[in-house]
Amino acid sequence: MFIGFAGRLKPQPANSKKASNYMLRHIYTTMKITLRDSSPVVLTHNQCSCVAGTVLCNHTVALLFQTAHYTELNMPVVPPVHSCTESEQQWHKPRTMGVKPGPINSMVFTKPVPNRMVQTGVRSGFYRGMVGPLPDPCLFRVTEAYSAFSIEDRPLVTTMNMRPDKPLVESAFGIVQEGSVLSYQMPALTSRYTTLHTDTPPTPHLPIEGYVILPCDLPLVCSEEEQLHMNSLSVDLEMSHKIEEATREQSSSSEWHLLRKPRVTASRFREICHVRGESSANSLAERILKGTRQTAEMRRDAEMEPTVAAEYSRLANVNYSPCGLVIHPSTPWLGASPDGVVFDPTEYPQFGLVEFKCPNVPNYVDCKYVQMECGSTKLKKSHAYYWQCGHKRTTWCKEYTQIQKCKEQSEKK
Repeated sequence: MFIGFAGRLKPQPANSKKASNYMLRHIYTTMKITLRDSSPVVLTHNQCSCVAGTVLCNHTVALLFQTAHYTELNMPVVPPVHSCTESEQQWHKPRTMGVKPGPINSMVFTKPVPNRMVQTGVRSGFYRGMVGPLPDPCLFRVTEAYSAFSIEDRPLVTTMNMRPDKPLVESAFGIVQEGSVLSYQMPALTSRYTTLHTDTPPTPHLPIEGYVILPCDLPLVCSEEEQLHMNSLSVDLEMSHKIEEATREQSSSSEWHLLRKPRVTASRFREICHVRGESSANSLAERILKGTRQTAEMRRDAEMEPTVAAEYSRLANVNYSPCGLVIHPSTPWLGASPDGVVFDPTEYPQFGLVEFKCPNVPNYVDCKYVQMECGSTKLKKSHAYYWQCGHKRTTWCKEYTQIQKCKEQSEKK
């Protein structure tokens, strides 16, 4: 039995001899082991592409350990990436996804000391010292109280120009004056969930229990290797629900990227349906496995999505909740990541999906995937977004497009 494995990350120094910084470069190793089907199992041959690969290196030992682990669990193939509730802890592993912005009170600044066992460093000790709403600004009289002090001796609060005529805004510490440090450093905590209707049934778990996708009749017989790959993608209903809950951050979640990579997702559905010939199929498979680099338009959509979701909920009078990667046990090679689940009391069934698009165009007329029909906007059936909604296989799915100050709701399918 031959087993292959690839992937490790090793820091490599920069090309310049004077350079003191290091850059990370992916170094892939390929391993092959041959096991004799006997009792006990005997390792007859091993090979690794690393420097010490001619003998029993650490990579081969790790592969043997992983193989024995899967054997003890009675797994015929490598299982898929589990959700965060079932996967191993990641706190001890280096992060390679980059530094992302976050609340200032959750940031910790430490020295790059390796093998650090205790998480210490400089962190925010900011807290709210008073309970209840802030007193009226006219009672502060900050300017008058420190008018006799020189500019160097005045406290920082005197530079905030606190006046009763300044408007108040929400922050994480309550109502504060607009333009103050708290107003932009500690903005109000926003929830991705919008609830306008309180007396509603609970949001169903996706995929919906009891819904079965009938198999299609295709004249295709998979090879043993292909069948093992298909089996490795298999999930049950409980695992599907956990994956959906664990990947609701979508592009911000590393598991979301790993689980999407080997599957046909909704964004590629039109390309899949228009494949002609083996060469175009192989080319599309390479593009899917390679992944898509995040563009400025995709980044803009992700940044505007919470605001657009709240606005859509208000305009359409619906409840909104985020959604993760949905994988149906009947078709584990497919996947879809709707932007959210909505509850609309005027529809039947009342729960449906929603997709948000934020094109950077001045008017919906300039939007390349929207067309006018009988005075209303419709999705072009030839565009990939139309096929994307159809891939989700729901009773209805709404596509909401926000274009600067003009908001247009397009086709319901």
